[in-house]
Formats: sequence, structure tokens, C-alpha cells
Amino acid sequence: MTDAPVTGGVADLVRNGGVLCLDYINTVEPRTGPVSREWLNGYSDLVEWARHGGLLDEAAAGVLLRAAADRPAAAQTAFQAAINLREVMFRLFAAIVENTAPLDEDLEALRRAFSDATRHGRLVPHAGGFDWIWDAGVSAVAGGDPADSLDRPWWPIAASAVELLTHGPLDRIKQCPTDVGCSWLFIDTTKNRSRRWCSMDDCGSLIKARRQTDRRRADRRRTGT
Repeated sequence: MTDAPVTGGVADLVRNGGVLCLDYINTVEPRTGPVSREWLNGYSDLVEWARHGGLLDEAAAGVLLRAAADRPAAAQTAFQAAINLREVMFRLFAAIVENTAPLDEDLEALRRAFSDATRHGRLVPHAGGFDWIWDAGVSAVAGGDPADSLDRPWWPIAASAVELLTHGPLDRIKQCPTDVGCSWLFIDTTKNRSRRWCSMDDCGSLIKARRQTDRRRADRRRTGT
């Protein structure tokens, strides 16, 4: 009998990927092998993750949750699209870490997601230049059709993935060790590129403590104590 994955706790999820799309990929643990924890288990989790990360304000999140309650089948379709995108992005960036060629179908899936997302954005001027604004959510609060906005949480994530793929730094993407760590993806921003773990506070400290325990056991065996 296997233990069921732990669920929930989106607000407590540590975001240490270094860029939006990697943080989103890291919403399941581990990224390889049997899942021990899944943070996104339904549409409301997706909205909460986006709200907690600043992708949605309270008003827009509320509109999406009400739209999801009114159209549960459409919300489930949007949620599944978001999860499919997460897995596509993981395969793409894991391939880059492993120095292998990404699958053409995964690149095409991301292209389609990005193309769909950018149809819902616009450039707006301000005093210092321009900003990119995602229309959905804003238009829904203003009286538009909120059902049309159900895909809104993953649009900026798709844009983030394309930005990372096209502008990098691809050579700084790493993966927490899959044999002893969570296999999450992250950007190594250290000057000498020495970061190995998703975080020293999480996997790093856990593995360090485990190694110390193993050394103590080995010492006891040698000394017979």
C-alpha cells in the first residue's frame, strides 16, 4: 500500500525557481518518480497560486472563482490545460538541463499556448515607457464575460517560458538532484555557478543532515560502539 500524495497548502509553497515558469513547474514534488505532494488539485488551487504570486489581484481572482462555480466543466478544462502546460514545460527545461533535444511536440504545444495567451494582452503606455497588460480579469471585472477568462492564470506562465527559452539564461538552469532531492528546476544565480540544491533550507539541509547521520553510523561501526 502506498501513501497518498499530500495536497493543498498553495500559500505555503516555497518559490525558489528564480523565474515564474520554473516556479510553476515546481508545484509538484518530486518532479520525477512517485508524487509525494501535489499543490494544484483543482481550479481554485490554480487561482490561489496565481493570486498568491501576484499574477491576479483579489478582484480578478474572485471573478474567476465565481465563473468557475458557474461553469465547472469549463473550469475543469482550463485547469487541465494548465496542468498539461506544466508538464510540457517541465519536459522542455529538463531536456535543456540534460543537454538533450526537446521534443518537437512539446515545443509546438508551448507555441500554441503562447500564441493563445498573447491574443489576450496589450501594450499600454505610461510615463516611463510601456507595460504589457493581460486583458482577461480586468475586462471581466469591468463587466466582460468572466467565463472567457478561465485560462487567465496560465497566460503569463506561458509567456515566461518563451522568454526564458529565447533569452535565457539557459546555461544556468539546474535541477535539484533526482536521486536524493526533489528534482525541482531553478536558475543558479551564484557567481561561480555552485548552487546544487533547490534550496539549502530544504533539500540541501535535509541531505546534509542525512549524510552526517550516515557518517556517524559508519564511525560507530568502525569503533564498535
